[in-house]
Amino acid sequence: MKIVIRSLYIVMLFLATSCLDDITSLNNNPKAYQSGTVPGEMFFSNASRNLVDAITYGMTFKILAQQFAETTYFDASSYNLVNVGSAFWVSLYRDVLLDLKEAKTVITENPGLYPDITKNKLAIIELVEIYTYSLLVNTYGNIPYSGAVDTSLKSEALDSDNLTPEYDDAAAIYNDLFVRLDNALASLNDSEESFADGSDLIYDGDIEKWTKFGNTLKLRMAVTLADINPTKAKAEAEAAAANVFESNSDNAVLVYLGTTPNTNPIWVNLIQSEREDFVASNTMMDLMQSSAIDDPRIPLYYTKDNAGGYSGGIYGRSNSYVTYSKAGTTMTAETFPGVLLDYSETEFYLAEAAERGFNVGGTAEEHYEAGIRASIAYWGGTEVSATAFLADPNIAFATASGTNLEKIARQKYIALFNRGLEAWTEYRRLDFPAFNVPPVTNGDFPIRYTYPNSEQTANGDNYTSAATAIGGDVVTNRVFWDTK
Repeated sequence: MKIVIRSLYIVMLFLATSCLDDITSLNNNPKAYQSGTVPGEMFFSNASRNLVDAITYGMTFKILAQQFAETTYFDASSYNLVNVGSAFWVSLYRDVLLDLKEAKTVITENPGLYPDITKNKLAIIELVEIYTYSLLVNTYGNIPYSGAVDTSLKSEALDSDNLTPEYDDAAAIYNDLFVRLDNALASLNDSEESFADGSDLIYDGDIEKWTKFGNTLKLRMAVTLADINPTKAKAEAEAAAANVFESNSDNAVLVYLGTTPNTNPIWVNLIQSEREDFVASNTMMDLMQSSAIDDPRIPLYYTKDNAGGYSGGIYGRSNSYVTYSKAGTTMTAETFPGVLLDYSETEFYLAEAAERGFNVGGTAEEHYEAGIRASIAYWGGTEVSATAFLADPNIAFATASGTNLEKIARQKYIALFNRGLEAWTEYRRLDFPAFNVPPVTNGDFPIRYTYPNSEQTANGDNYTSAATAIGGDVVTNRVFWDTK
């Protein structure tokens, strides 16, 4: 019944969003026009879907993570990223954060008869907002934050009458996000309800799940700081570890519907469009075929090539679409979920934390194995295949090549398939596994997105200050946690 209700809500959400698009076409401020007339729950649903769509749809992150290679055009794999950051920036600020702000405003102004339920709703919205800002920092570095969406609900900086917010220091933003995380988690009350009637597209109002989500997000952010601020990383990871994801049933996912326009964006991008622009990358394929037993996820990640086996095109070159393996039928299915956080990556964060000496319970080896098993299970593999794979000396934690952190990074990279943004982030942070170098490049490997061109024109003074603060708005300047 819950699935039916959530499905109906997604359909209603599309219809409402279509109406809002019509309002936009009248050159009014759509957000101001809607405030008070559209339920806050619908703004939250819209923001949730836009967030999942933004990190699921595009192929650029997946190409930067070398999960795929290109065929005719290979701009992304040759690092030619002119204004590539614009769409992601706009999606997260306009389509996610602004709707979350409206959700907070409407729900706060219309609390109903049950203040504890309202409190839970606002805490959940806060968790999604924190998650979104963490992505923006990880992608761009310094960003508009304190002047972008005021959590007191008074700022209008993201509305059409104020387009010049200042940029905040990325490290300071991270510190503030940890404070907000603690406050949001403290506000959650699992003895009370929250979102109902399918308006929560991720967890259907389950407070226990949202509590685990918040702690898992804290763990992820903590481990991200491990090289730049190990003391902070240790304290935050240890505080979160006892209440993070425990199985794939905890995964924060949005399950798409089987009918347009509510389908998996990857299906839209690759199947419905009939695009022939991408094939498997030899980087990922070679890594998965490097053990005595081929990784059991290969046929779950990719299709067979024209020779009946599995192969990847050369990264950074033009490749024949018909020759190589392509995106598999699992990730391109119309209903395949989009992921915000999952159990497999949680176990790899715990493995890394344990290896670094953090007191998170369990050993690095135990969490490493659990992460691999969780990934194989999520993609449809069997426990038998996972056990056989882990018994391979090239995979077993005790005997696999490399340092313990490299072993964890290698398997985590494989597990983050189809999640290009996170795979790219982890590669930038851990510098492993080794990536292929394109034969022709437009410079060094991109380690951040540049700010949108629109910021130079609409917010020029603050853009210039932000670019100067990081040594220039170029793709080769590091995000603050990237120390090497």
